[in-house]
Amino acid sequence: MTKKYRVVFQGLIKDSETFETQMRRLGVPVETVEYMIRKAPLILKQDLTLEAARQYADSVLQAGGRVTIQEHGCVEESRRIDRSIQIASFEDFTMCPQCGFKQTKGEICVKCGFRLKKTGKEREPENVAGH
Repeated sequence: MTKKYRVVFQGLIKDSETFETQMRRLGVPVETVEYMIRKAPLILKQDLTLEAARQYADSVLQAGGRVTIQEHGCVEESRRIDRSIQIASFEDFTMCPQCGFKQTKGEICVKCGFRLKKTGKEREPENVAGH
């Protein structure tokens, strides 16, 4: 379970003109800043990690706003797929000619023990002398 946080705007630390100017530098429209000041306390952002909430709150604080970070519940972490798992392709499979068992390619059938591939020892000896 992961805790989630929200950033709540409580009001102004500095004068409203300084706050508006600083928030505009952060890309916040004037109408939004005016709304924030009128409606305080106001939730600015929610469903954040603690780190993200702190970064967001720091930006508003530096602009001259008073904010608090509040925990507001938990979210169950979804299970991540283990990307290290290898899934064999269709070409990696074979069927045992003896028993018909489908399996990944290998030298011996895992079900009946039939030799699927000949090893170098079982091959006919090569004519080394060139005869």
